[in-house]
Amino acid sequence: MIKQIYEELKMNRELRKNLIALKQELKDEKAREELLSVLRGNYSVLTDLLKDSEPKVRKNAALVLGRLKQAENAALLYEAYERETQLFVKSNYLKALAELNDLPCMPKLRQRLRELETYHPSVEEEKHIREELAALRKLTGKSDSHKRHIFQGYDNTWEVILSTGRKYQHITAEQIRGGEVKILKNGVHLITSHIKPVLMIPTYRELLFPLNIRKISEEPQEAAEMLAGSNLPELLQKAHKTEDDFYFRLELQSSKTLKQRSIFTKKCAFALEQKTNGKLKNSASDYELEIRLLENREGKFLPLVKLYTFEEQRFSYRKHVVASSIRPEQAALIVRLAKPYLSEAAQILDPFCGVGTMLIERDRVCPARRMYGVDIFGEAVVKARENTRLADREIYYINRDFFEFSHKSLFDEIITNMPERGKKSKEELDKLYKLFFEKAGEILKKTGKIILYSNEMNFVKKQLRLHKSFRLCQEYSMDERDIYYLFIIEKTV
Repeated sequence: MIKQIYEELKMNRELRKNLIALKQELKDEKAREELLSVLRGNYSVLTDLLKDSEPKVRKNAALVLGRLKQAENAALLYEAYERETQLFVKSNYLKALAELNDLPCMPKLRQRLRELETYHPSVEEEKHIREELAALRKLTGKSDSHKRHIFQGYDNTWEVILSTGRKYQHITAEQIRGGEVKILKNGVHLITSHIKPVLMIPTYRELLFPLNIRKISEEPQEAAEMLAGSNLPELLQKAHKTEDDFYFRLELQSSKTLKQRSIFTKKCAFALEQKTNGKLKNSASDYELEIRLLENREGKFLPLVKLYTFEEQRFSYRKHVVASSIRPEQAALIVRLAKPYLSEAAQILDPFCGVGTMLIERDRVCPARRMYGVDIFGEAVVKARENTRLADREIYYINRDFFEFSHKSLFDEIITNMPERGKKSKEELDKLYKLFFEKAGEILKKTGKIILYSNEMNFVKKQLRLHKSFRLCQEYSMDERDIYYLFIIEKTV
C-alpha cells in the first residue's frame, strides 16, 4: 500500500488525495519504516511538493515529511514555512518541524513567536494567527522550559473562595481560624491574612481568587478587555513578587454547546494575550493559572482564578491512585461527618481499601490503635503501602478478597468506600451487599460501627431491613444530585 501510494505521487497523480492517504498510513510505525526503505534517503518527490501551486498539497506534503522524522528535511520545511503566503497552511510546517529534534532554525522560530505575540491581526487573520501561535509555542517549548513561578504571597491579605459544593460548607468553615468568613451557596468566602493554614484544610475542593469585577461580558473581545483591565495582573504580581509573564488557560463553565464554548475560549484567550501585550500567554497544557468564567442567570460570567503555583501539601502523601480511588477531600469530609461516631485506639478495617485514602484520612482525624486494609486488586495494595509510608502512618495491607479474609480478633470499626457498579449486574451487586453485611456481622464487635460510603442506597437499605443486628445511626446525602450517601451503622448484637 505504501509503495503504491508513493508511486502515484511520483507520477504526479491525485496529489492531495494520495498525500492524505500516506499521512494516515504513517500513523503506524511499521508504515513509516516501510516508506523510509522505499525512499532510501531520497525525499525529493515529497520536498518538491512543498513548492506545489496547490496550498493543500503543500500542507499535506509538510505533514508527511514531519511524520518521517528525518532531521535532514528541517531546512527545507523551514524555508517553505518562511515563504508560505497562505496563513492556514503555515501552522502545518510547524507541526512537521515539531516531529524533529535539534532544529538549527530554533532562534528564528523564537523571533517569529515574539513578533506574533505583539501582532494585532485582522478579523480574517485571527483564527490562523492563533493556530500559528499555538504551534510555535508548542514547538519552542520543547527546548525552552519557561520559568515556573512559586507563590510568594503568604504575608499578604487575600480574598478567596473555598469551593465545597452545596452541602456541608460549614465543615470547611469550622476549620478556619481567624479572618472574615461567610457561607456561600457553593462554598466559603474568606478574607484572611493567614492563607498558609487555609491551604492545609482538607475538605474544600478548590481555592479560588475572585477578581474586582463580578460580571464579565459574554462577548469574547469585551470579556478579554475587562479581564485585562481588572486586578488580575496585580493579583499575579502580588502573589509571586514578580512582573514576569504568566501562562494561563481559560475555562468557560456555561450552558453553551461545546462548540460555542470552544469558539469563545479561543477568541477570548487570544484577545487577552493581545490586550496584555503578551504578559499573559495562553497554553493548553503547561499553564500556571486557570481563569474560570462561571455563567450566571443573565448570561454574564463571574471570573475566578485558580493558581497552580502553590506547593500542594494537603494530600502530599497521595502520590499513587487507581481509577476507582476516592477524591481525598471527599474522604476527609466523610471522616469529619462521622467523627462523633469514631473511637480513639480502635481496631479498624477497610475491606475495599484501594490506595489507602480512607484509612489515612480517618487516622488524621481520630488516631487508631491498629488499622488494616484489604483489597483484591494487587496494584492498589502496592500503591496503598507507598502512600501510607509517605503519610508516616502504620497500616497493615493484605492483598485478598475481603470475603475470604479472617482475623483472630474482632474489629471496632469498618470504614470503606464501597465498590461501584461498573459492569456488575443488579443481581451481582445485590449479592455483594448481602455478603458484605454478613461478613461485617462476623468480624465486628457489638456496638462496632460501619462508616459506609456508597452510591447504592437501595441495596444498603434492603440489607439493613434484612439484618436486624444492625441499626442505622445516621445518613448523609453527599452530593447535589443525591447519588452518593454516607451511612453510619451500628452493630447492636
